[in-house]
Amino acid sequence: MSTYFLLSPAKVNLVLQVLRKRKDGYHDIYGIFQKIALFDEIEISRPKRTFKLDFFCEEAIPLKENLLYKSWIVFKEAFGIKEEIAIKVKKRIPLGAGLGGGSSNAGTLLRALLKIYEVPEEKILKIAKKVGADVPFFVSSFFSSEVGGIGDILKLFPNFKAFYILIYPGFKVETRWAYQALNLTTEKDPVKYEPSLPPWKTRHGLINDFKKLLYEKYPVYRKYERLLLEEGARAVNITGTGSTIFGIFEELPLLSFMRLKKILNGVKIYLAKNLDGEDL
Repeated sequence: MSTYFLLSPAKVNLVLQVLRKRKDGYHDIYGIFQKIALFDEIEISRPKRTFKLDFFCEEAIPLKENLLYKSWIVFKEAFGIKEEIAIKVKKRIPLGAGLGGGSSNAGTLLRALLKIYEVPEEKILKIAKKVGADVPFFVSSFFSSEVGGIGDILKLFPNFKAFYILIYPGFKVETRWAYQALNLTTEKDPVKYEPSLPPWKTRHGLINDFKKLLYEKYPVYRKYERLLLEEGARAVNITGTGSTIFGIFEELPLLSFMRLKKILNGVKIYLAKNLDGEDL
């Protein structure tokens, strides 16, 4: 039996613009996605007689609704795999937080399966698109990416040095609700970002089309933003459709992190940096 240990990284959406609603119900977006050094831990064992998936986290995760399960099923069918595997996941990335935990787990699994079963990378990318919109980003080797389509069109973007204080407010924001509440009726062209400058230093700042909507529904975000800016954050944004809010720092904000943990006692706060090759 063989066992493999994997780190499954979170991501932040530095930029997220919703351009148009498609006929298939999805939305075309323009964004900048950034992998960060906050990880779930995945263990894969093979071969097994029956498939098994165990999560170690604070809440139950339905098996058949999970992207890890879907990834394995689609992969098996695509390449005629007869054996089964067992997967254990220690969740550190909060669920429903806009940090891409589920998509990351799926993408990390597919990257591992690519090597284990010696499958061409282009075929894995096709499978990733079937599994979920953000999964191709996690299958890719990019640490930072300009993103188009429904999240499946990727272009390498510079991995500018940055640190993040992330505040998970203790509630989830359903992606379906957020897109419906956005009530997009017109199309628009994206505000694009040049790779010569960190996105938070541009005149546009960090755009997230859901930010105004979420601030109106959850006024506590204004408090979090004020606290992050008081600690010296260069910019503050929501990741994805929420619910995590983050501040960007160009130097390690360890003292700020400790202060905020004390001020926001009981709220989950994380300190992370941009992912690079040294973290894996």
